Amino acid sequence: MKIVNPWNGASIADVATDDARAVAAKVRRARAAQPGWAATPIRRRIETIARFRERIVALEETLARTLTHEVGKPIRQSRNELKGLLARLDFFLAESARTLRDEKVLVDHAGRLEERISHEPLGVVANISAWNYPYFVGSNVFVPALAAGNA
Repeated sequence: MKIVNPWNGASIADVATDDARAVAAKVRRARAAQPGWAATPIRRRIETIARFRERIVALEETLARTLTHEVGKPIRQSRNELKGLLARLDFFLAESARTLRDEKVLVDHAGRLEERISHEPLGVVANISAWNYPYFVGSNVFVPALAAGNA
């Protein structure tokens, strides 16, 4: 697949595309890895997402320039998208553990009844992000999915 800068038509790169078999193989690997990830304590999953955030900060200018070249938006908008992404990651890092913990909604000692809400991973989550805000919009899908124990 040819990647072209929409602003000036310049060729950026040629990247290999996956066929149906390659995608199916990746899904199988994700399914195989998901139970182990789900069994990983939430604290460690959050730490992994925090390391992802650190990498974004370390590569921020490179990511902004790549976004500008691939999408055609001004560099200021690309940098702002990354600032928004970092703020979104901060939100997920701060709120995921509290949001995902079990919650007792009813305790009836006389009737020896307890009701609770728990969150269980679904499995493998796929995302095809918006072309114009791929970092920010995509993070709204894959970050909470990973925090919750999905692959």
